[in-house]
Amino acid sequence: MKNIYLSVLLTFLMGSAFSQNMGIIEVNKDFTATLNFTDSIVFIVVGNNPSTGENKNKYYDIFQNGKNCIIRGNDPLSPETSITVKLENETIWFGRLKYGDSTKIFYDFTSEEIRKIDEKKMKEVASVESNNSKMKERLNSVLSDKIEYSSIGKVENGMTFQVANIKNDDNFTYFKLIIINNTGSDYNIDGIYFKVVEGKRKGMKKNEAKIEQRIKIEFESLVKVVTAYQKQELGYVTERFTGGENGSLIIQLRELKGTRNPIINISGDKMLKVKVFEQKLSSNEK
Repeated sequence: MKNIYLSVLLTFLMGSAFSQNMGIIEVNKDFTATLNFTDSIVFIVVGNNPSTGENKNKYYDIFQNGKNCIIRGNDPLSPETSITVKLENETIWFGRLKYGDSTKIFYDFTSEEIRKIDEKKMKEVASVESNNSKMKERLNSVLSDKIEYSSIGKVENGMTFQVANIKNDDNFTYFKLIIINNTGSDYNIDGIYFKVVEGKRKGMKKNEAKIEQRIKIEFESLVKVVTAYQKQELGYVTERFTGGENGSLIIQLRELKGTRNPIINISGDKMLKVKVFEQKLSSNEK
């Protein structure tokens, strides 16, 4: 009886990603059962199976090797009992073991576990795709908005670089940039960087007055070239800016094999006043 309690306790104490039911495994003296898993076995616990000597048990003998174990029934009067198997991948399989007339000799538990793992991965992928879809929808919304800022940007070397719109949601910041190329040569974008620059803190040394930190870009427009005498609108999604009034956000563009590399500075005070998306953008969002 103590062994049964031990088996149940082990099942609940082992915090695994998956717990799977093997059902009833039936064995006898003439037909053993081979259990096949996706990963190596850490341990096997049988509820009621007293030991009678080295590698011998009163009711069921179990031979374990890697991902497989073989079970043989010794006594027709063997009681039905519990069996728990823990794998190296933290999965726990549980079921009931009994002596009977079944001739089934192979129990394959790999397909069921793989199916469960695949289902979990599919849900994770679906969640990521849903978030990406929402992100793209919100970026498109920002790109379609009327220009809100007309004084954030740089004009240099015949190029106009303007931050026209900025908007936040709970996790991200959305930007619409306008690039106007008034020159006779194409502007090829080699990269764009978003950086937070914290303002001077009291008590800090002069050379430690500012601390820069790169902001991760979550999504960006496919546009990489602004052709001569043309205008392009570009969209970017970054992790949400969380600077303070004394800091600033810096946007730096880099030209491929060129020297037109503007730096746009947006004050932290202005970023704190950026509009926020409403709870629901469209009927598609839940």
